[in-house]
Amino acid sequence: MNGNSFFQIYFDCDLKSKDQVYDFISEIAGQHSSSQQKLAIFHQFKEREKAGSPQIEEHVLLPHIESEHIIESQILFFRLAKPICWDDTIEDIRLIITILLKKDEEEAIKKKITLFTKSLANEGYLDRLLNIEEKSVFHKEIITFREESR
Repeated sequence: MNGNSFFQIYFDCDLKSKDQVYDFISEIAGQHSSSQQKLAIFHQFKEREKAGSPQIEEHVLLPHIESEHIIESQILFFRLAKPICWDDTIEDIRLIITILLKKDEEEAIKKKITLFTKSLANEGYLDRLLNIEEKSVFHKEIITFREESR
């Protein structure tokens, strides 16, 4: 696992719909995969959403999957340039945090992801991520978490 690629940050992302988000995530997750594998990742996100809403707080989504099509587990942060409407019941989404877990991941990586998800229960953390206006400050907030979780 490349330590620098575990957290990927996309600030002021110009994504406008759920399908665009899932398509972009599928491209990232399947960088070295076939088109068919990327499509499988896209559909896995759609199926996962049927099991429950990805919304974890107002303005924030946490879509996540575990898949044999994912080569490297990682956490992606999308701070959207403009809020989007996700579906009929979820709107004004500004931050999307995505967890990509490869099938049969090693225990140390699973623990790191668990530690990160616990940080999301801290309302202050999500509020800070939502309200940061500068890319460098956003990056610093993520780096600070990463260093605290070691």
